[in-house]
Amino acid sequence: MTTGSLQKKKNKWYAVVCFNNNGKQTQKWINTGLAVTGNKKKAENFLNEKILEYSQDETEIPVKELRKPSNEKPAQIKSLLFCDLLTDWLEVHKMNIENITYCCYKRILKQVCQYFKKLNVPLKDLSPLHIQKYYTVKLKTLSSNTVLKHHAFIRSALAYARKMNLVKENVADLAEKPKKQKFIGNFYNKEEINKLLKIIKDSPIETPVSFAVYFGLRRSEILGIKWDSIDLVNRTVSIKRKVVPVNEDGVCRLEESDLLKNDSSYRTMPLNDYLYNYLIDLKKRQDENKAFCGNSYNHAYDGYICVNELGNIMQPNYITKKFKSLLQNNGMRVIRFHDLRHSCASLLLYLGHNLKDIQIWLGHGDIGTTMNIYAHIEATTKRNMIDGIGKAVNDF
Repeated sequence: MTTGSLQKKKNKWYAVVCFNNNGKQTQKWINTGLAVTGNKKKAENFLNEKILEYSQDETEIPVKELRKPSNEKPAQIKSLLFCDLLTDWLEVHKMNIENITYCCYKRILKQVCQYFKKLNVPLKDLSPLHIQKYYTVKLKTLSSNTVLKHHAFIRSALAYARKMNLVKENVADLAEKPKKQKFIGNFYNKEEINKLLKIIKDSPIETPVSFAVYFGLRRSEILGIKWDSIDLVNRTVSIKRKVVPVNEDGVCRLEESDLLKNDSSYRTMPLNDYLYNYLIDLKKRQDENKAFCGNSYNHAYDGYICVNELGNIMQPNYITKKFKSLLQNNGMRVIRFHDLRHSCASLLLYLGHNLKDIQIWLGHGDIGTTMNIYAHIEATTKRNMIDGIGKAVNDF
């Protein structure tokens, strides 16, 4: 099936056509010559003409046959399967998303198609009931939040189909989507944080745990810190990249990206005396390891701060598992590594900082996120408030 979309590039509209070229799905960017401002309708007409043109080349259907009235669709559209639409949409959408998101979508696509291919549902016959039954089946093995991701994937693909005039309505909007499970984070209090910092001293994960406790950084943000992000003169660290695991076709690898979760995620944090001295010592140890290991040292990750004695970057799963085992071996309450982010927020609230301050510190896009996630932490603050009122009242 030939599909397409409009994209903006250098203030011009481009028609991006996805078509079958001798059995291989191919994309072609075509400059419409139209400025972005005030020309969207003309650009859409240009795109539709190109889709028809490439459809003719692909299927050898005469142009006159393709240009039938809107109520009489070409045979290839009538027979288009729902799964084929999902596959084509993902390929068109690929250029606009990160690789890690694309790989995640591919896994969702695989699950959705495993279900719908058995039904052999044409796109034109897809109904809200089909979607609803899929959600019901998936909720038996997946969480409602995960099924919501499937819903978002299906809905976006059908929105694209509606835009391309392949369907009259988005049936995913008519299905009852699962209710989102409210997240309640776990966290350590100040006494537990103090104990944790003593336990991780000189451990292999001292660096990631320290940065998570002090700055509330995400694991991917910590792994993305390089020495060029650290200013030892002005005593700051800049958060400007991430390292994430990408699972593609069963093979897991790490990928660096400078696209953080939102604009607020890019931030520069101050170093206190402890972190400043720790980083100076860490840099010294890494230089000594390079000299000692010689050719055995892995220079592929030179510049990253979270590397082991041989220069290998820490794997995300290693940090998670090592953190859990350290807690268990030292009789501490087991929390997730990501819960150190919530622990940082809890400590900041305890110290009297407001939610706006915490939002900026953690790099949330808006304060609503901070309030929704950390509302439960405010319980301690509220207890202090009621105790203060009680004390003030009893003083009269």
